[in-house]
Amino acid sequence: MSVASVARWDAFLGQIEGRHREVITEAELAAREAIASLTAGGDTSPLSHQLMAVSSRLQELESRIIDTWHAKVDDLIPVGDRDREYAKGQTLQRVLSDHRDELEPRIFAELARQRFAHASATQDPVACGCGTQYAAPITFRITELRCVSCSALLVYEPSDVMRSVAAIGAHPLAQEAAIAEWRAMRAAERRLNDQRPPRALQLVVDYEHSQIAYWRAYLTARAQLEPELGRDLALEVRSRMEQWYVSHAEYEQAWVAAGRPRAA
Repeated sequence: MSVASVARWDAFLGQIEGRHREVITEAELAAREAIASLTAGGDTSPLSHQLMAVSSRLQELESRIIDTWHAKVDDLIPVGDRDREYAKGQTLQRVLSDHRDELEPRIFAELARQRFAHASATQDPVACGCGTQYAAPITFRITELRCVSCSALLVYEPSDVMRSVAAIGAHPLAQEAAIAEWRAMRAAERRLNDQRPPRALQLVVDYEHSQIAYWRAYLTARAQLEPELGRDLALEVRSRMEQWYVSHAEYEQAWVAAGRPRAA
C-alpha cells in the first residue's frame, strides 16, 4: 500500500509540474506575439491582464499540491514516510512558485529590450543651430548637452518609445539581472520560516545577508535606467532594509538578544 500510494503521489506531482510548465510555455508564446505588436509603442495593459490570468492559473495548480495531500494522500502514506513525502510536495510547490514569479519580469524585460532596439534604430540625431550634429545619447529623460563647436546648450528629449523603455523595464530588467540573488534570498527566507520560533540567529543573519546582496544587485542594475539610485547605493540598500529590521528582525529573539547586529 505504501509503495502504491507513493507512486500515485509521485505521478500526481509529475502531472502538476508538467501542466505548470505547459501553461508557462503557452504564456510565453502568446507574449512573444504581443511583444511584436508593442515594439514600436502601444498600450501594455492587455499584456499585463493576460499575465495576471496566467498567474492565477499557475497559483491554482500550485495550491492543488498541498490541498490534495491533505484531502487524499496524507492518510494513505505510512507515518514513517509522511514527512519525506510531504516535503517532496512542498519543495515542488516552492519551485513552481518561483517559476511563476519569474515569468512576468522576464516577459516585460524582453519587451523593454525590443523597444530599446527599435527606439535606438529610429531616433534622430541631435542638431545644433550652428549646424553640428551629434548621435542621440542613450537616455530615457530630457538631457542637456553642450555643443563642442559653439558651446550652445542643447536640450535633448528622447522619443516616447525610448521613455517607455524605462517606464516598462526599470523593474523587470533589474529583477532579471539580480535573479540569482533573488533565488538565494527566497531560499534563505524559507529556511528561516521553516523553523518555529525562537529561530536560530544564523538563519536570521543568513536571510539578512541574502537580502542585502539582492538589493545591491537589483539597485545596481536599476541605476542604469534611474541614475539617481546609483549616487549612494549603500543608502538605497539601507532604506529598503530598514522596514525588515523594524517589522521582522525586531521580533526575532536571538537577533535581539545578540544586540541587534545589523550587517554593514
